[in-house]
Amino acid sequence: MLLVTAALSEELNVATALCKRPARVDCAGVRLLRAVAASGTVCLLKTGVGPERAASRLELVLRQLQPEEILTVGYAGALDPGLRIGDLIIAQRASLLGTPDNGMRTLDELVLSGSWSLSPVARLEAAAAQAGLTPRSGAILTSRHIIGDPAQKQLLYRKFGATVVDMETGALARTAAARGVPYGCVRAISDEAADEFLAPVSYDPSSGPLSRVVKAALAGNWLRGYRQWRERAEAARNTLRMFLEHYLRRAQ
Repeated sequence: MLLVTAALSEELNVATALCKRPARVDCAGVRLLRAVAASGTVCLLKTGVGPERAASRLELVLRQLQPEEILTVGYAGALDPGLRIGDLIIAQRASLLGTPDNGMRTLDELVLSGSWSLSPVARLEAAAAQAGLTPRSGAILTSRHIIGDPAQKQLLYRKFGATVVDMETGALARTAAARGVPYGCVRAISDEAADEFLAPVSYDPSSGPLSRVVKAALAGNWLRGYRQWRERAEAARNTLRMFLEHYLRRAQ
């Protein structure tokens, strides 16, 4: 049985739409869908946004469910300046970004609090090739906060060499590793390294997420940035759909 996870409903719906007979089931108090694909039984879990929330929901599910593998799908922000909107990234490694004392620090003070190898990369690459996609393999950096400022992306790219940044994969990889379950991740680029539309809500240790949203709204940037993100997310979603159409057809 394959367990597919995604942070957002719209990301998970890409996989759900390719399955038959989806039905809601309760697993350790967590709602998920059980469905059928050409490859067999698929369970689909919406983890929510952020490393702590995502890892907590996956841990609860894995207490009762024993999947043969876990696949996370969704969007990601590019750190590598060579990536473009809709590019497919197959993660080889996932790392968690943090601080030694869990306090708020400037971005250049952040360190890696853990790193995990992912699998099965070769099978994911084969499915991408069958879909006519040219994927990039690389490392994913997971942050508790939105990283949307081009200068911040450049700093993280230089310091850690990661290809993309997201808000869940590192924590999910840690949980899967602790349970001994093979874990893979495929993400599509929804914002490029030079894109600025998420900069107003990007990580800032001097202010909280709400105050950043308020500042962006007062400056008139929020609606414009949201529209830009929606346009790019649609391109990323199309790439995920192309990949999953082939991956969910594979023989077990």
